[in-house]
Amino acid sequence: MIEDSEDIFDASVKFHDRHRFEIKLDMDLADTARAEFDMEAYFFVPKALNISPQTYSKEQFYGDLQRYVRFQIPRMSLAKISDNSNTLSPLYRIRAALSRLRAGERDQRLVSLVYDEFKLLGCIIRGELRDGARLFISVLGRGENPRPGVFLAEGLDNFVLDLHSLSSALSGLKREVTDSSVPLKIRETAAYFDEYRSLMLEEYLAALVSALRGAGVDNPSGDPRLAAAEKKLSALASEQEGYRRAMGYPSVYNKTDGGETLIYRRGVLKKFISSALYLKAEVEEWTTISQLGPGIAAGVAMLFAVAATIYATSRYALNSAAFVLIVVVSYVFKDRIKDWLKVFFSRSMAKWLYDRKSEILTPRDDIRIGEMREAFTFLKPGDVPADILDLRNIDNITSIDEDGKPERVFKYKKEMMLKPRLIGRMHDRRKDLNDIIRFNITDFIKQADDPQSDYTRVAPDGMLLSSSCPRVYRLNLVLRYSYRGRDGAQRVNRERIRVVLNKQGIVRMEEVRAA
Repeated sequence: MIEDSEDIFDASVKFHDRHRFEIKLDMDLADTARAEFDMEAYFFVPKALNISPQTYSKEQFYGDLQRYVRFQIPRMSLAKISDNSNTLSPLYRIRAALSRLRAGERDQRLVSLVYDEFKLLGCIIRGELRDGARLFISVLGRGENPRPGVFLAEGLDNFVLDLHSLSSALSGLKREVTDSSVPLKIRETAAYFDEYRSLMLEEYLAALVSALRGAGVDNPSGDPRLAAAEKKLSALASEQEGYRRAMGYPSVYNKTDGGETLIYRRGVLKKFISSALYLKAEVEEWTTISQLGPGIAAGVAMLFAVAATIYATSRYALNSAAFVLIVVVSYVFKDRIKDWLKVFFSRSMAKWLYDRKSEILTPRDDIRIGEMREAFTFLKPGDVPADILDLRNIDNITSIDEDGKPERVFKYKKEMMLKPRLIGRMHDRRKDLNDIIRFNITDFIKQADDPQSDYTRVAPDGMLLSSSCPRVYRLNLVLRYSYRGRDGAQRVNRERIRVVLNKQGIVRMEEVRAA
């Protein structure tokens, strides 16, 4: 999707679960004092789903929206993590701080540092396990390498060696942490990290073993080096549950609850470890600019009502029918005027007004490193920008296609201002960001028809045939991302995604490109 080589972000839209899809924007920040990012999402919703300004409010939209801003996982190989000379490794920094704590220092900043570094260490290990497993699985799936067995065998052997080296380093760290002079908070944090590391190791190695077996490496006719690597990985993965059981960790499969505790515990640990990356986006309680339009609308409506009352008082007696009629009519029109003006300001001033403003704060120190503004509005057909409309209609077969698929359009805009140079001064590893939005389509399918529709047709031999066919709706999402580069020029990228829905949720997602 990225067209400009100087762009510093990449985006992806993907299925998250049956009722949610996710928009993820990766931002690699340049060394500048200020960086500005804009994202506009245009939702083209079939009118049959009955989504309109009267049935779908701002409050509902923001209730369906989850958004996160987090640091990207720092890249550090498994070998570099356990390298005693690597001062950027969380393992190195934990050991250095533990040495001071065991020597008698009781500085709370040291405790906070170790607490944070353990979580960051868990994030980095998970990232390396995930990327390593994905790389080997993709090579197995493609089969493009003329000698995939040699490449995979060597790569897997090195992967296993790195895992054992890291395990040895972590075992040494575990002995240091269990010292009674180490604060309880750190010992408990280390236990959480250890349990999470074991779970991630089991999860990603199990996926890799499954892919290897699916490729037939365990067959007698398979590559013996790959078969040996598969056995090592399988043994390492199978040891993990026994290890967690021996340690008394809750994250073990239990037939009694069908694995409920295991999945719940994994979620708790993931949130705890990942909190080292997530920035805080604190929504301001009162947003003055966002209230300007509704405020003007209320003022104009009240002015009309007061003027009508003054006029009625000057012309008619207070107990006359004419006076009562004028006051009642003015009250009715007051509410209508307020609603009309609110819609007018929402549409005509959408470029300058926003609904929510949030401060972006660092996870540990609550230091402000940026801000974010959000706005939501329905658009008239003539208000949709030409480049967005062109991308929406790029797959039309004929010029009259639009009349056969009437849609309503609403727009979500997010502006983000960041301070990369400030971030760089505070963090030597956590610098680049992920901006993540998850959107729930449950409100969109409340009035959808049943997911299957019977269709009867006549076969060439005259027989009647009846089929049950899927009934779906197509929500089209057009995204426009923009970034102001170092030279001050605005760079823009666009993408269109088709989200196919039925009464039960998301059926599939498709990227739509020019033919």
